Amino acid sequence: MPNGGLSLLLLGVLLLGAIFFLQWIWRRPLTRESEIGTSSDSHDSEVTARPLMTAEEATLFNLIRLAAQDYLLVLVKLPVMQVVSVVDTDEEARKALMRTIQSVRLDVVLAHPGTLQTVTVVHFQKEEHEDPRIEKRGQVVDTVLKAAGINIVVLQLNQSYSVESVMSMLGLAEEE
Repeated sequence: MPNGGLSLLLLGVLLLGAIFFLQWIWRRPLTRESEIGTSSDSHDSEVTARPLMTAEEATLFNLIRLAAQDYLLVLVKLPVMQVVSVVDTDEEARKALMRTIQSVRLDVVLAHPGTLQTVTVVHFQKEEHEDPRIEKRGQVVDTVLKAAGINIVVLQLNQSYSVESVMSMLGLAEEE
């Protein structure tokens, strides 16, 4: 066999060996230290379902659903990251923003049924003042939503609304 053919054969064998080695590394099971325990040794644990929202929030949600269900998809308690995508050339700034908003859930999201794009977010406002850190995070989320072209509507939990007033606030009022 010519010298060039033997070199080519050895190169091919070496390449295949490297591929199999990398596959073996990527597919091998995790070490014991990094595995997450799937069973609990405690017999005192109790897991129960909890409500998605308070009774006041449910009342407002049902009102929003009545006002908007003929026009938009009405979704509840979605994470902000499900609604927006953040791209930035400064990777550190993007990561900092993502850490700030990743734990926030939106009260009600209204999406266009055809494009599935979020059109409006409804925020339920409580009467009492929140923790300043939570308030600051809410302002950041509002800024991100506005930058994405998403309308924000704030409804007070302790106020009563009619279906017509909610439709008007959501921009769904029929013009006469």
